[in-house]
Amino acid sequence: MQNITPIEAEEEKFLSFLKTKGLRKTPERFEILHCALECKGHFDVDTLYKSLEARGYHVSKATVYNTLELLCAGGVIRKLLFDTHQARYELAEKTHSHLICTQCGEIKEIELEEIDHRLASMSFRDFYATYVSTCIYGICSKCEEQNKRESHGNYIADKNP
Repeated sequence: MQNITPIEAEEEKFLSFLKTKGLRKTPERFEILHCALECKGHFDVDTLYKSLEARGYHVSKATVYNTLELLCAGGVIRKLLFDTHQARYELAEKTHSHLICTQCGEIKEIELEEIDHRLASMSFRDFYATYVSTCIYGICSKCEEQNKRESHGNYIADKNP
């Protein structure tokens, strides 16, 4: 048996999902898959759409949305709904937590191994969890530093009429 690359593994996972659901393997779906796999970190529909356009691959936004839903259902990517009211996506890798700056919107991934593992292994009555996404909201160090500079500047301005 030959070794397959991570991209080939995701292609196989998606192809198997499409076959199971009786859906067609279209070039558009696989181009969107490849583009999503190349995204670093979290991405949204607009980012993915612009990446496709930059590659010279023209598809409708509806096709991008629909394919992302299929990729989520097939376990290739995850849909994350942070408090921005805009879905973000990431590769469906191992469970991890997110630090989200409420000021600039920056999202960082962190490992809270024990907490994530315990949450992922929990069972619930009448509910089947597929993955866990823990979010911790606050202010990143860059925004905090900016806030301090702005506060200090306002204090000085208030003292000098």
